[in-house]
Amino acid sequence: MSDPAPRILTVDWTADSLLGGFNHWAIHFVDHLGVGGGYRVHKEIFEWRAAEYGLTDVDEIIDMVLHEFHVPDEPDRDDAAARVGYVTSTSRNAKPITLFNATSTPDALAAHRLRIAEAKRVTAVFQPPAKGKDPLDQIRANHGITKAGVRAKREMVDTHRWQLVYGGLPMTYQQLPTLTGMIS
Repeated sequence: MSDPAPRILTVDWTADSLLGGFNHWAIHFVDHLGVGGGYRVHKEIFEWRAAEYGLTDVDEIIDMVLHEFHVPDEPDRDDAAARVGYVTSTSRNAKPITLFNATSTPDALAAHRLRIAEAKRVTAVFQPPAKGKDPLDQIRANHGITKAGVRAKREMVDTHRWQLVYGGLPMTYQQLPTLTGMIS
């Protein structure tokens, strides 16, 4: 039995949105039956994805964010990444690799890309309108990703992942002066 065809979701408009005091992008789409829907995404999500996965291509980041709505929250053993070996160990209790249990950013990215590809193959694919301007151009032009923002968020992600995978950090802040004295 083959998988059902994914829903084709045509993005027909985007807009700046303020919700709960936070800046969002409102992204609206229409499926092949004319049924509309939409998502609100925090404007910083694009910078977070760049930091979390080491991405620099804005188009890939936007595509990832849109399709994440169609990726299961908690991957299981039948997860797209787990099926090809992106798991935490060789034991029976191994879990699919995710952003916060991966031992490296490239592994986390590879697993996430597989999940996104599966969502696009099975669940939903976003596309621009057949004619006219692409509404996602507004986000491409105003994505808000900065080097300083990515660097700061990357540090937070890496530190958090290290603590989840390995436990505490290899050294505490209080140990730094001692090391500095040893180096000089």
